[in-house]
Amino acid sequence: MNVTRKDRAVKTSAWFLYTLIVLEILFMVSPFAAYYYSIYATPLSLLQASPYTAWLTMYVLPHFTYTDSWLASGLVLIAWPLMLLGIVVFVVGFCQIYWAKFTGKGAVAVGLYKHIRHPQYIALAVIGLGACLYWSRLIVIVAFVSMLCLYYFLARVEERICLEKFGDSYRAYLERTGMFLPRSLEARWRGLDWHLPESRGRRTATALGYYLVTVSMSIGLAFLLRQHVIDGIQTDVRDERVVVYLAPLSAGALESVSSLLDETDCGDGLFYVGPSSWAVPELGLRRTNAPPEGVATSELRYPTTHGNPLLFDPHHVNVVKVEATYAGDEPSGLRRFTHALDLRPTGFATLDLANEAIVTTEYTADSQWAGIPTPTF
Repeated sequence: MNVTRKDRAVKTSAWFLYTLIVLEILFMVSPFAAYYYSIYATPLSLLQASPYTAWLTMYVLPHFTYTDSWLASGLVLIAWPLMLLGIVVFVVGFCQIYWAKFTGKGAVAVGLYKHIRHPQYIALAVIGLGACLYWSRLIVIVAFVSMLCLYYFLARVEERICLEKFGDSYRAYLERTGMFLPRSLEARWRGLDWHLPESRGRRTATALGYYLVTVSMSIGLAFLLRQHVIDGIQTDVRDERVVVYLAPLSAGALESVSSLLDETDCGDGLFYVGPSSWAVPELGLRRTNAPPEGVATSELRYPTTHGNPLLFDPHHVNVVKVEATYAGDEPSGLRRFTHALDLRPTGFATLDLANEAIVTTEYTADSQWAGIPTPTF
């Protein structure tokens, strides 16, 4: 059986979506992140230009803001372990399949392939899941779910080719192994009997329906999780001002910040407040005091707060005023924060909460991500 044009299109689409998902996170953690990530700025800005597509650029999980949600923190914590696990499984599967080809043993039925037929697809899916959790833009989630659907059909194509090539031996292999999980686990939902109709038109329509339902459910769950995350972020909402706290502060500290902002001539708008020992490049929030002695900043040690430790001096904080981008007219109340698509720092101040004093005030702030859509919490 020859590979058809449709089969090649499925395979190309799957790899294209996988590349979009994984390269974004690889670019973000590279020394040339600002340069590489600027490539994504144009299509992301085009999406943000329309209220019908702007939501695709929003984030679900926190990237630099502390939340008291154990669920959100747990998902961020397992992102890198999942990616590393996926890489290991992929390499093992790669070695097994190409060793079989090199030795001329035919279809691979040992190692991982003894239990499941497509371990490398599972590995790529695990890597993609980790990338989605770490860099949880909604468009990345949609691409990830689409990739999983394409992998399923791509696996079916490969199995049809192998059946023609290896005949009864491969048919026996199909009967004793699972497609993506061991057969004993897959048997638990095999009874759902999700078979596609025989008619080509109805089969295509049914497959498309399954895909749309899966994507819609994924988006719905993502928005529920996003709201759960936002509920766990410390905020102070006034009529004309929303203050987002990157790290948890006491009630007294919150009151002091509010009073000091009232004294400034730029007390309205959207503000982010973080410890003076924190640095968040996406916000233009720079470190004005060193972290406590013996406490080092590290993305691997503190992934839920962008490498900033939760041990800090609660009496000295930095404030960044930002100008937010919205899909339509500027909203009011908390929606100034929740519906922000992109942030541009416009002011920077250092506050001494112990003495209730404004130490410095600057009306410009720098961000290395200027012009590039970045996380908003």
